[in-house]
Amino acid sequence: MSKVALLLGSLRRPGNGIGIASWLTPVLREGLNRDSPASSPVDVDHHLPLPLGPIVDGSHVPSDIRDPQQHPNPAVREFATYVSAASGFVILSPEYNGSYPGELKNTLDHLYWEWRKKPVVIITYGGGGGTRCAGLLRQLLGQFKMRIAEKNVAIKLPRSHSGGSEKVPTDGRPPEWLEEYRLEVLEAAQELRRLIAEKS
Repeated sequence: MSKVALLLGSLRRPGNGIGIASWLTPVLREGLNRDSPASSPVDVDHHLPLPLGPIVDGSHVPSDIRDPQQHPNPAVREFATYVSAASGFVILSPEYNGSYPGELKNTLDHLYWEWRKKPVVIITYGGGGGTRCAGLLRQLLGQFKMRIAEKNVAIKLPRSHSGGSEKVPTDGRPPEWLEEYRLEVLEAAQELRRLIAEKS
């Protein structure tokens, strides 16, 4: 079974990211498995072993390490193995101050070769949909030589969720405004599925 990893750009609590990821996971599964043979299902996982914290081992740079098992830090080694085994990625990121969050950049910078040629879809969210964040992520992921889907999804948060006290729930019924993005997510998932098939 192929696995697509859903990488959250922010784990801020309370925040909207975890709630959007809860809604997004089954929609991605539906899109990735639509019109595909039952013998080759794709699963979506958003429980990544993240190497949170700064890169503290200055004895190497990630581009020096081609074997995931050679990373000196055990948390980074586990993350590298996970990334290497994934068939593709969906990056779900908020836009913070016109860019992607520092924690996402830090997570990506822990590795180098493991990202190379991996298919990826960018889904952003924010008061304006996160379009500036998506553009900057395209540049960054291009540096890793990832295969970036043409289709982005930009989820525009209503004022109640972007500047207000309401957040997307992590369980239960998602807000109706989020369902408006279902078709876009399904299309992006199908493009990701094609990119994964081309890679195999």
